[in-house]
Amino acid sequence: MPEPTANSQHSVAIAGCGAVTAVGHGVAALRSALHANISGLRSCSRFDSPRFQSSVVGAVPQNGSAAAQDDPAYHLATEALTEAREHARTKLESIPAERIGLVLSTTKANIEALERVADGRPCSEIARRHLQADLFAADLAVAHGAKGPVQSVSVACVSGLIAIQQGAKLIQRGAADAVFVAGVDHLSAFVVAGFTSLKAIDPIGCRPFDRDRCGLSPGEAGAAIVLVRNTNHSTPAITIRGWGTSNDANHMTGPSRDGSGLALAIRLALNSANLQSTDIDYVNAHGTGTPYNDAMESLAMRVVFGESCPPFSGFKGMLGHTLGAAGIVETILCVLALQDRLLPGTPRLSVAAEGTPVSLLREPRSAARLNHILKLNTGFGGINGALILRHE
Repeated sequence: MPEPTANSQHSVAIAGCGAVTAVGHGVAALRSALHANISGLRSCSRFDSPRFQSSVVGAVPQNGSAAAQDDPAYHLATEALTEAREHARTKLESIPAERIGLVLSTTKANIEALERVADGRPCSEIARRHLQADLFAADLAVAHGAKGPVQSVSVACVSGLIAIQQGAKLIQRGAADAVFVAGVDHLSAFVVAGFTSLKAIDPIGCRPFDRDRCGLSPGEAGAAIVLVRNTNHSTPAITIRGWGTSNDANHMTGPSRDGSGLALAIRLALNSANLQSTDIDYVNAHGTGTPYNDAMESLAMRVVFGESCPPFSGFKGMLGHTLGAAGIVETILCVLALQDRLLPGTPRLSVAAEGTPVSLLREPRSAARLNHILKLNTGFGGINGALILRHE
């Protein structure tokens, strides 16, 4: 029996969101940053060393507890999940725990434990356990009362969008009535040194789609959404309308220069949602600020939309590249944009690069029509993801 498509009879809605990011704790902080078009990138003393290409990152203000420092990824995910569950409380009241699933998106899990062990610093057993994403996901599920299916997803920077797809599929095929989708990665010396070795970090902070862009900014975040079966179609809701994925098979780190893989993912998403390209009102790009990624995305959008590219922008100048959390926290920002009928800007953008579609948004503005948002992410290994949100 074929698996249900994104627009099957079981509509999936986003019932709650939670986030902790470089701009602050909670979704309210994200909303304020979205409207003000501000950046949370700043110098962090943890990375102020010649060992690293730059100390400018998207760091979350940490609390001083030993537990949070020992197991930071778990604490970021828990804070986000707690807020998302509270936002969705009325929707979850009638759903038994056995019908609630959890999908975790992460690329590094609690990499802090590995660094502590390597340096001979204290590290708890539970922190070591959370080095494994599957055990991390299992412990989150227990802590948050999700006794249904539990999954972990780690497919580079597209992990968040794939996790949302996996959660929606669990609901559509009847395996769950609600799914907690959590995304998390925390800043570590391992991550910043890795991007330094690739010469991929912008010394002054990333500038997506800017003429002078020269790299990304590592970031960290915990983000969570609650997906539920949308049974009351007379009530306004933001739903998962469609999705698509593809792989360039081009290079371990570099995207295909012609954008064909991302264009394919976009077309698959449009087909699964039974939409035309003209139905998309706004595109949220991956927008890392690296020369090749941004150029590839610009070309892919031109391939799909021609010279009538919808308004688009990117959020990584606000939060940095949050890896496994990126697809989820950026989807939350898209949810806020739909709720507020706002076309988001591109923080830290000065002058648009040559070849960028003219519809690139520098500053946020109100939207006359905002029904469908296309969210894009791309990642190492050439993987591409596209997700379509609809304001019902």
